[in-house]
Amino acid sequence: MTSGVLNAHFWPIPAVHGPSAHRLFSDSTISMPNIREMTVADLPDVFAVRISTVENNVTLQELEDEYELTPDSLAAAMQLSAKGWVCEVDGKIVGFAMGDSESGEMTVIAVLGAFERQGIGERLLTKVRDWLFACGHDEVWLVTTADPHFRAYGFYQSQGWIATGEIIDEEEKFVVRKP
Repeated sequence: MTSGVLNAHFWPIPAVHGPSAHRLFSDSTISMPNIREMTVADLPDVFAVRISTVENNVTLQELEDEYELTPDSLAAAMQLSAKGWVCEVDGKIVGFAMGDSESGEMTVIAVLGAFERQGIGERLLTKVRDWLFACGHDEVWLVTTADPHFRAYGFYQSQGWIATGEIIDEEEKFVVRKP
């Protein structure tokens, strides 16, 4: 199934969690996280984060074989309807999220395990959601595991996303409506 220029299941969405950044970043030796727009130059680090997630991790080969996703294909998508944000801590990318302006899909979110449950996933999800709303979508969507025992399922629900019960390639569609 294709959505815009990206595969509709553009990267299996891993779990991220947590609203309170002060826990990890209260140590004065660690910088506060910085969220900024993703550039093509970020893609090597973005791919490194994606293959390093705790839940639902994939290899570079799986991304290419199963999702036709490579740094070149993502760079091309970013010239069309894909846009993303990265989170940096001390200059290192520790998480990212992307969406597709054409389809209104939240296509991927990933945060390194050491930075989970610190509010990074919430901030990235909000950036992409708000951008998709600003692109004219009244409802945005994503697909993730249909198993409510996975952290991702509860994370999206805690952020106001609603599980629709619609299954797409063994994953459940979640939606959130513009307020």
